[in-house]
Amino acid sequence: MLPHKLKECVENLSLDLRGKVVLTEAASGHYVVTPVLAALAGAKVYAYSRTTRYGTVEEVFDTTRKWMQACGVDAHLITEITPEIIAEADVITNSGHLRPLTPDMLQHAKDSVVIPLMYEAWEWRGADMDIDYIRSRGIKIAATNERHPDVDVFNYLGDMAMQQIFDAGTCPYRNKFVLVCNNDFGPYIAKVIARNCAGLAVIDTEENRSRYDMDNITWVGGFPDINIPEEFKSADGIIFTAYPFDQTWIGNNTPISAQQIKDQFYNPLILRFDGHVDTAVLREKGIRYFPEHVEPGHMGVLPSAIGLDPTIRLQAGGLKVAEAMMKGDFIYKNIHVGEWL
Repeated sequence: MLPHKLKECVENLSLDLRGKVVLTEAASGHYVVTPVLAALAGAKVYAYSRTTRYGTVEEVFDTTRKWMQACGVDAHLITEITPEIIAEADVITNSGHLRPLTPDMLQHAKDSVVIPLMYEAWEWRGADMDIDYIRSRGIKIAATNERHPDVDVFNYLGDMAMQQIFDAGTCPYRNKFVLVCNNDFGPYIAKVIARNCAGLAVIDTEENRSRYDMDNITWVGGFPDINIPEEFKSADGIIFTAYPFDQTWIGNNTPISAQQIKDQFYNPLILRFDGHVDTAVLREKGIRYFPEHVEPGHMGVLPSAIGLDPTIRLQAGGLKVAEAMMKGDFIYKNIHVGEWL
């Protein structure tokens, strides 16, 4: 338990939620930090939980209380989100246990409530909430600039890709990899992988090409074209990230053909960083993939997989966006910390 990390993050962001009411989740694993951060920032916190495959309500609440006590704060731990609690909230986070944010829920919210997204605007997931209803109500909603220096979550993406490589049963040392990407994650992943492997081939959109001017990287084509040179056909893994994350990108009659992957690699292993693939087609063609189960629209490896730091920074950044919306100013240290959706 590292309460000093939470306190330092709140201080570095000058996060101030005094006099505000935050409705969020009490979650298992590293996501336990969300209500603690809100409480450290001075908010009155309602943290909702339910039993999942990751843990029972009792286990989650027990862990949350321990963190709260270690940090010298408290929260209201709840198993029911009542209309009265919703009506009291100044901030409702888009956290897992609260999703989706539906009209049935938000009808009880005041017009001034704000909804911060713990991801960047381009990563928008329609399944999270009823955006048409939210806009019809004039409720403010904004995404987090994960690249703000005091949030700085994107620089963990390479470590996350490394973790996924290890979890898949391989390693970067003396092995080659291929990165297939169409979004802003790619260069952040590449700079870490390329430093640790025998060679990295990159397929990304043409507009991103200049961002891969790094040692040990070979540009091999524009996304989604797959033209693998001989020296990378035996690559130990294909790091795959494509947005929209809930679109099926690899399969039959998809932007990238599973047969093409099979034909151009000797023994392909698709590392599912994010972006959906048709696993039935991959199994049919004998193409390996990892992890086995990834819900459409979700990442195959989470920031929490590599420790507390990225989770603390991401959740604190989202709460800073909530503060910014309420104050009407996204600028923090001369840089936008959030973006209207």
